[in-house]
Amino acid sequence: MKIHILVAGWDKERAIWGCTRLGADKVYLIVPEFTKEKTEPWINEKTRGVADGIKNRFSKYFPVEFVPVVYDDYMDCFKKTIKIIKKESGNEILVNIASGSHIATSAAIFAASITGCKAYYVQPERYDDVFRQDRFISYGGRNIVDIPLLPIAAVSEVEVGILRFIGKRGQMSVTELSKEAQGIFDVPTRSKFNYYVDKLGDMGFLDNEISGGKLYTKINGTGRLILEAFAG
Repeated sequence: MKIHILVAGWDKERAIWGCTRLGADKVYLIVPEFTKEKTEPWINEKTRGVADGIKNRFSKYFPVEFVPVVYDDYMDCFKKTIKIIKKESGNEILVNIASGSHIATSAAIFAASITGCKAYYVQPERYDDVFRQDRFISYGGRNIVDIPLLPIAAVSEVEVGILRFIGKRGQMSVTELSKEAQGIFDVPTRSKFNYYVDKLGDMGFLDNEISGGKLYTKINGTGRLILEAFAG
């Protein structure tokens, strides 16, 4: 099955153009539930209105499901996108980033990158030079642009286990980690913990520093995103 994840915005035709050209068996629409910051209500209302129009028009061709998110919360957008990808595991998943907020689309790109999905952008046929009321910001479609994704490989169960353990404990020394997390390995050795802490640090998932002759480590924001994507 072909599954499309669309980030809802004000570009109604570009949002759906890729589905009709590439084929779709089901479509998920990421829509704003609310925002953390003080955003004028009509902005979210208009975004949801465009999404309603997409659903009403195309639900007779394929199922369209809304996925409400906190539209200006990167982590929430990322988590909800990952949840869809996990749910549809085994299917071909395509992420359309032609519309929507920069926060939601960047979260969708990162989610696609670390899970190996395909991301694409639809170039509009033309733009509306005066965008107001019920007029859309662009019309039609002209071309599909494949989006190169970050070369992030899926992390192993061992790496997820180490990230999870450090995430629960907060900052800790590798000496403490090697004593308290021995169950991660069949044959635990200090060198294994050193290797993986260094590797996860180089990958940008842990922040490592040497203090008093000891190596200390703690999980960072990217590491927590990885946990969200790959932890059970």
